[in-house]
Amino acid sequence: MANFNWLKIVNHTEVGNGLLGTYYDNPDFTGFVHSRVDHNVNFNWGTGSPMTGVGPDTFSVRWDGEVVAQKTERYTFYTRTDDGVRLWVNNKLLIDHWTPQAATEWSGSIDLIAGQHYTIKMEYFERYGGALAQLSWSSATTPKQIIPTSQLYAAGTADV
Repeated sequence: MANFNWLKIVNHTEVGNGLLGTYYDNPDFTGFVHSRVDHNVNFNWGTGSPMTGVGPDTFSVRWDGEVVAQKTERYTFYTRTDDGVRLWVNNKLLIDHWTPQAATEWSGSIDLIAGQHYTIKMEYFERYGGALAQLSWSSATTPKQIIPTSQLYAAGTADV
């Protein structure tokens, strides 16, 4: 059984806090720089860098945690990135486009049960030019949107 001691509890209700983002100064997840809890994945760094110590065209980020569905139904997950991206939900690889590319959206779908915690991991690398990383979802009853903080639970702890 999973240990959810890191969840915030407000009025005996779980409240999401985002995903743990681990930032590296190389596109291959080497050169660790920093980890932090990001409220969601909705970044447009342009030709800049996500933080001090990370080069603008040579970095990677791994976001880890759990996602909780609002209703029991099929969810489509969308990534929009410039450059490469991989996305796993419940340990199932839904999106795998690990190549330099202009801003491109990819999608994959999976059935989820309301209120259940599912592992989620998104890997991203930036190689040249613009830097963009977004993670959205939709379902029959949920319009396409950036996954809200309330539905994301960061894995581990950040070294902030």
